[in-house]
Amino acid sequence: MKKLLFGAPIILALTGCVSDTDFVKNGTMDFNGTITVGEALDSWKSCERREWEEFETDNGVQVVQFSCQHKIDQFISRTKSLLPENELEDADHLDIDSNLQIFQFTINRDQTFQIDNVQIRTTWADGTSFEDSQEPVEQLQTAYANQLNFDPNELDSAAAAQTAYVFMVIKSRAN
Repeated sequence: MKKLLFGAPIILALTGCVSDTDFVKNGTMDFNGTITVGEALDSWKSCERREWEEFETDNGVQVVQFSCQHKIDQFISRTKSLLPENELEDADHLDIDSNLQIFQFTINRDQTFQIDNVQIRTTWADGTSFEDSQEPVEQLQTAYANQLNFDPNELDSAAAAQTAYVFMVIKSRAN
């Protein structure tokens, strides 16, 4: 995996004991130095709920994790409203309970950090779930642009049909 390094403006030795979460939240990314990681993710309008946490992996890597529970209910309701009645009869693939996106940043030994991993987990009302990796920088840029991952205003009947098909395929691959 191509690792992109991003500078953090905080020097731990000068600031005292700073948590890894604060270190990442106060840092900036090379693709956009105008706002901090924390400002971008904490104000991302796509998130219904947000959570920051940090942990250490079995091999000693320090990880800061941001979780975003996406606003998806209105998008799915709008999708269903645009589909023909006959397609709704067998549309359990649109009974989505949640869509959780997880961003993981790793702390480097040289006091920098990088976006290392982004996962998406979709869970349906029947308990079925599907998890997949996403392109980290691309997904972070979506957050920095403050774009909704699921914008109901961008749907028309063709987009609704495409959305229904995509979720049908995803659910068929789920556990």
